[in-house]
Parts: sequence; C-alpha cells; structure tokens
Amino acid sequence: MSLLPPHLYYKTGVADGGDPSVVNRATAEVARLKAQGAYPVLSLAHLAHETGASYSYLREIVNRTRDAYSSVAMPKRSGGTRPISVPEPILMDVQRWLLSNVLNGVREHPASFAYRQGVSIVQCAEQHVGAQWMVKMDLHNFFGTVLEPSVYRVFRRLGYSKLVAFELARITTRAEGNLRASGSEHVISDYSMHSQGVLPQGGPTSGQLANAVAGRLDRLLQAYATRSGLVYTRYSDDLAFSGHSTFSRVEASGVIGEVSGLVRSAGFEAHRAKSRVVPPGARKIVLGLLVDDSVRLLPEDRRRIEVHLRGCEKFGLAKHAAHRGFDSVFSFIDHLDGWISFALGVERARATAWRQQLRQILTADGLPADLLRHAV
Repeated sequence: MSLLPPHLYYKTGVADGGDPSVVNRATAEVARLKAQGAYPVLSLAHLAHETGASYSYLREIVNRTRDAYSSVAMPKRSGGTRPISVPEPILMDVQRWLLSNVLNGVREHPASFAYRQGVSIVQCAEQHVGAQWMVKMDLHNFFGTVLEPSVYRVFRRLGYSKLVAFELARITTRAEGNLRASGSEHVISDYSMHSQGVLPQGGPTSGQLANAVAGRLDRLLQAYATRSGLVYTRYSDDLAFSGHSTFSRVEASGVIGEVSGLVRSAGFEAHRAKSRVVPPGARKIVLGLLVDDSVRLLPEDRRRIEVHLRGCEKFGLAKHAAHRGFDSVFSFIDHLDGWISFALGVERARATAWRQQLRQILTADGLPADLLRHAV
C-alpha cells in the first residue's frame, strides 16, 4: 500500500486544510481497514483519487444515471453466442484497480478454479483423472443470478463501511431494468435511484465477485461430495463430480437431484437440461479436455490444428484461410495461434512443435513471426 504512516497521514491531512477531527476519523478508519487486510477506501472521492477517475463520473455510475457498458454478442465454442457487457475504458480501469487492490483479499474455495491468477483449466480437469463415473452440471445464468445485495455483502465482509460497500457494489454491477433495491442496507438517501444491479459478464471484477458470492455453494457441494466419496470441482458455471468404479448408475443419477437442491438453497439454479451422467467406458471430458489416465487434448482438436497446418503448407496461408472462410489471413493466424497457445498448457511438447511449424509457414509467406501474439 502506498499510504503514508498514520502520524504523517494525519499531519499531511491537517496541513492540506483538513478538519483535524475529520482527518483523525479518517486515520482511524485507515488503521481499521489495514488491520483487516483491506486496502483503505474511505469514500467515493477517495476512490476517484486512487484510480484517476473523476468523482462526478463515479457518482453517475453509483447513482445509476449512466450506463457505462456496451452489450456484445460473443460466439461460444459450442455454437451460438453469449451476451457480454463490456465496461467503457474509464470504468474498465477502475474495476481493474479494484480487482488488484481490493478483491485480492477475497478467499478462494479450493474447489473453485476459474478467475484465479496462476490457476488453469488443466488443474481443474486433472482432479478427475482416473474417474470411472462422472456427473456434469451447469449453473443457469450464473452471473445474472448474482444481484447487487450479494455483491454489497462481499465488500462488507472485506471490512468496508456500509456506504463504501454500497458504492463499490454499484461500481461493479450493471443496472438491469428498474428494480427497487431490497433491504434497508441499500436505502441511502444521497442516492435517489434505486435500480438494482447484477454482475456484468465481461467486467474485470465480475469473476472474482461471482466466486466470492458462490462460496456458500462451494462449501455445500464440497461437503456433499465428501460425504458421498466424490470429487467436486467448479469452473465458473461448470460443475463436475466424479467417482470410482463402485459408483452405480442409480447413484450417479441421484447426484443430479441432490446437487440441484443444494444449488437452489445457495441462491443459484441448475441447468437440468444440460446435466449428464458419464458412465464407465465413455469418454471423460472436463472443460474440453480428456481426463482418462492423464489430461490430454481431444483428438478432434489435435486434428483441427494439424489440418490447418498441413493446408497452409500445401496451399499457402491466403488460399487456406479463404477456403476455411476467414475474413483475412491475419484473423486466421490469430485463430490458429490461439488454438496452439491453448494446447501449450495441455500438451506442451506437441504444441511447441506446432508453434515452430506455424513460424516456418509465416516465414515462407514473408510474414514476421511477431504476428503470433500469444506467449509460448
């Protein structure tokens, strides 16, 4: 933290014209927050000073008189699109600051693997290596289920005052409709609008906040898995349970009902139509990765990369990219580079050879290797 020591903080505040009693209360609040391991944020004006955003801009966000998001339809790997709410640049920077300085104090449940620095889908998938039975479930509208009051409570648990927690909750949620806030904790007379928000999928802070709100869900499902002799993981809205060979089909089917009830009790909703039981002998796939005797790429994903590389070598980048329906050579390179970068985290030796092959293809076409934007 870059804040001054307490005595210097007090002397500087008074020297800058601050009321001694106000500066004294601020000094005490800084000490209290630091003792709880929280980055001191004393007010909306203080947050503006820390982040470089203007106070009036943040006040508009908190008062719900400004919608600082744009809605984008992002294609899903499985087909179709997913609605994403992208914050405008100023709000994006503020949320990134909050993620780095405020939400780094949120404790992560060990069964939750998404939105954690240094944690990959491979680490999540390998928890299920060697399983005979598997039950896979999805949470319906995961981010949209996390409402502003739940986000407010996350900031309160971190130690922030009611007003600051309310303001941080408004800054990290997006208003949906014109809902009236529930609970007296949100009735703050300075803010005339009471439009309740939800977590925007696409905001830098949304993943960490969703994990924090889903902490009770993880505890309930982990306790159930432990009692039942199962392994449980959650990656955002993807739930996976796996068991040994003694696990029967009846038991596997029963897991879906038990888990659905626990999910409801934690304030979420299971997507029953996407629930599936994977019996012995069937392919075990977690987050798009095979988990039989090790974590591996799917054969169809390996073939996809290899077909692209062979096509480029045989016909050239431009012809192959056009044949595959890409808008440009550069969009194709970025697509293939992304797939190889994904593979690097799963089967490094194989993917390193693919990366070298792609570099040679670029060189043969007279293109610079720094077009490969993803790190090795």
